[in-house]
Amino acid sequence: MADRPFPIDFSTLIPSSRPNRWLVLPEGFDAAATPDQTSPVWAGAEPDALLEAFKAAALSAARTQLVREEAGQIELVQRSLVFRFPDYITAQAVAAEGGAALCVYSRSTLGYSDLGVNAKRVQAWLAAVPNPL
Repeated sequence: MADRPFPIDFSTLIPSSRPNRWLVLPEGFDAAATPDQTSPVWAGAEPDALLEAFKAAALSAARTQLVREEAGQIELVQRSLVFRFPDYITAQAVAAEGGAALCVYSRSTLGYSDLGVNAKRVQAWLAAVPNPL
């Protein structure tokens, strides 16, 4: 696990330049990186409750496991169906105007391109979290 720092500091994170990852950050989040997608805001939500709801949505997906959880972050792994290649997903909920939002970094450990798998995964998990909670 030494090759995957945890917890991640989303404000200083510099994602890989390879097209095998997806970064979601809230609007106006002070970060060194430009996100691939802006997080929605869950109206009236508390960050802890939002992170739990996101974790539940993620763990309901096939071949997904919780790797570790600390300092208000979770790290999950989802393995590909055929070859069982691991993709790692780190998430943290933060307070946002009117509620809470998510920082999510999903990345493949193998290969150059993921053919959009990380984006589709994160978008599906975000959509699975009810708003409001």
